[in-house]
Amino acid sequence: MAEVEELGKQQAKSLRARAAICDATINSLIEYGYGETSLNQVAKLSGFSKGALQHHFPSKEDMMVATADRLLERPFTLPSQEKDKPKSIEEAILLPWKKLIYTGAYRALLEILIASRTDLKLQERLSEKLQKWNEALDQQAVEIYRSKTGNQEDVKILMTMNRSLMRGLVIQDSYGADSEATMKYIYRWIELISPFLELKE
Repeated sequence: MAEVEELGKQQAKSLRARAAICDATINSLIEYGYGETSLNQVAKLSGFSKGALQHHFPSKEDMMVATADRLLERPFTLPSQEKDKPKSIEEAILLPWKKLIYTGAYRALLEILIASRTDLKLQERLSEKLQKWNEALDQQAVEIYRSKTGNQEDVKILMTMNRSLMRGLVIQDSYGADSEATMKYIYRWIELISPFLELKE
């Protein structure tokens, strides 16, 4: 019994260490970008020695895959309280923009995804995870929205376009774009797609 308890404690300690390293990786990606986020840099930020860090993540690739996993677990769900639920398409689209997309964590995820374009090993390890993530987002969309055309595939298409637009605006913002202009694009986009969607009860 004591051995089981000790094993449980060690496992919990390992999970806490991995979480702390991933959090430090996220902070480094936000502050310095993918290229400058090294094992040494993350060890320094997390307070672990490089050796202790590599006990959990032997390579930068391992560290980035685990960090991507952590970032992809950030689900977006509508508030459960009736008073907090969005009352319009505009509110429903702005909510994930503010809570999930226009955030440091999302920028960190983009750093990893952009790096995976040319890092084929990283790409291979992330591709299936990203496919499942997109499928989950599609499913979430059809649970929130109803297509006025009667074809629920339109919901998936419009929400994929929505994600692509917002992803591009986050990248554009990183290059010093005017945040006021960014919101202008988003509001105009909402005007364009609102006639095709309605919220489910």
